[in-house]
Amino acid sequence: MSEGFRATGGCRCNTDPVRYEYTKEPFEVHYCLCTDCTDISGGALALIAVVERDTFRITQNENKIKNFDTKETAHRKFCGDCGCHMFLEVDPFPDHVLVHVPTLDRDSEVGGEPDRWVFTDSKLELVQLPDDGLPRHPGWANSPIAS
Repeated sequence: MSEGFRATGGCRCNTDPVRYEYTKEPFEVHYCLCTDCTDISGGALALIAVVERDTFRITQNENKIKNFDTKETAHRKFCGDCGCHMFLEVDPFPDHVLVHVPTLDRDSEVGGEPDRWVFTDSKLELVQLPDDGLPRHPGWANSPIAS
């Protein structure tokens, strides 16, 4: 871990946005292809930084955050004004917060590079995974967070 590490991000509101930070490099960063992440983001994949809960905090406008349970165990956090989905909490991993990397400030460090593809069995048929040498897993099973 780098001394003084700090990643910052927030919602898309032009004025008075929700802001968050995490102050330790992520436990892992991965590409997620699960239907829950892709459906909610409207994209072919989600880029997720898994950060330790005790290093993550809302720094501004926590009162604007709304919850939407996309599954019984997946609690997604959105800005109630602009609708930006910033992070989620997953019951099986109570010590971690899963941050959607695109909501980080563009000049903020993520704190790590993606090291795996997860939920490849859920990949959209049209999506072609790059030949990047990263391991591919049908679900969480081979992710350290699932251990």
